[in-house]
Amino acid sequence: MDDRAEAARDLVLAIFRLAVSDYLGLSYGHDGPDRLRHCGPPSRAVEAGLFLTSSWAAHLAELAGFCSELVWREARAESKAMTVTSTDRLELEQAA
Repeated sequence: MDDRAEAARDLVLAIFRLAVSDYLGLSYGHDGPDRLRHCGPPSRAVEAGLFLTSSWAAHLAELAGFCSELVWREARAESKAMTVTSTDRLELEQAA
């Protein structure tokens, strides 16, 4: 892979990382997910979800050599896991 192709792939991966981070409400640092944070208006997560499920995302992912559907499935699974964890934490705090 030449330098331009590798740079383009890195850019597409960064776009997906930011979209998934917005969808999950995670802060994203230069080297990976950072901390849970309030993401602003709920529309931000909705917009990220719309992008991740769009034909544009599928096209970009295909060009970069991965599957956008897999990214979307994993983001949804992570979101559900985070919701369960948050609910469990709240129940434990209320029981204490």
